[in-house]
Amino acid sequence: MASSRSEGSSASSRRTSASPIPYRVGPLEYEPAVVCRYNNKAARWISWIPDNPGCRYFKCVNARSGCCDYFAWVDGPSNSFVREVLNDLRDEVWKLRREKGDFSAAVEEGRCVQLELVLARNELATSRKVVGEKEAVVGVLKDRNSRLKFEICVMLLVDLGLVVVVFAMLMDSHGGSMRIDPGVLAFLDGAGPVDVFFFAGS
Repeated sequence: MASSRSEGSSASSRRTSASPIPYRVGPLEYEPAVVCRYNNKAARWISWIPDNPGCRYFKCVNARSGCCDYFAWVDGPSNSFVREVLNDLRDEVWKLRREKGDFSAAVEEGRCVQLELVLARNELATSRKVVGEKEAVVGVLKDRNSRLKFEICVMLLVDLGLVVVVFAMLMDSHGGSMRIDPGVLAFLDGAGPVDVFFFAGS
């Protein structure tokens, strides 16, 4: 957007910013100076209204505040052809300027979306890492649980083997005739400890 090089008021800056072309000479940088009725240097603007496009005029810098209504045209009116061409060019410039603003807004929105996407990807990567670590821990616990189950089975088999061996030895030592105390049977069934295990038969 074109901006005035004027060091005047903010009103002057706002007015020049609406111009479809940049000011080659700032509104207050022209010479020789033209003063208003209050002896202040008048600003020289360019008109872009449909009736006088491209025509320069003088206006007091304090016009917006209502202190001075000084106004004078610098250039005479243009013929109808030039006026139509200037109006078309002005409209095209303003159209392109609006499109540029829309494009800039779309680019900025795209950058915001891209940033959100990057943040989402980083968050997803972090979540996957945490899930992977937890799955590794679960795998270790499963392996440990499997080993414990295997060890328990082995211990049970060993205990059962010992019981069979002891039973066989007792049977052999008593000539194959012996009586098992009921408490032993209860112990073997998981009912609890017993005081007396075996009694020799007669």
